[in-house]
Amino acid sequence: MNQISTFEYVSILISIILGLGITHLLTALSEILYHPKQLKFYWPHAIWVYFILFLFIQDWIISYQLKDKNVWYFHEVLFVLLYPILLFGAAKMLLPTHSGEEQKDMKSFYFQQYPAIFAIMGISALISLLFNHILLRVEPIQQVPIGFLLLLLTLMVFKQPKNEVYHKGLALLVFFGSILSIILAREIWVIK
Repeated sequence: MNQISTFEYVSILISIILGLGITHLLTALSEILYHPKQLKFYWPHAIWVYFILFLFIQDWIISYQLKDKNVWYFHEVLFVLLYPILLFGAAKMLLPTHSGEEQKDMKSFYFQQYPAIFAIMGISALISLLFNHILLRVEPIQQVPIGFLLLLLTLMVFKQPKNEVYHKGLALLVFFGSILSIILAREIWVIK
């Protein structure tokens, strides 16, 4: 009988949380899209939905880099689980699963929710910086984009601008930044 490795054991719980988050996004999207004529689309909101899904998949791929870690202490397991848990919280706030009036106007819903979503995303970015530095030994200079995102999210949380230009600009930055990360940092998008 084959015994599973310590990484496989830890990764099961990571995968469950990531799977729940992806399932939530897909379920909520299908509920919202079930009545497309009643939906008022807002593209910055849609980009954040895409970005959260992108981060779920990215975390699943990047967590595989821990495959050679043989000993896992409880605090390390909690630390590694914190990021997908925060992403799940952001996904839940971004797209609730119950059908209600708040889902019909995505712009209005987005502006009600964005401070809390951005606060969770900012904490996620901070956890990502620490995870990359402590567990993956990523150099600080390589983490400048995450640090920049953390700074922007923090500013958005504390300033809470209502001007759509800021929100649209940040959404575009996140969208193109995620695409660029796939193109320019191809080595982290490989499972070997």
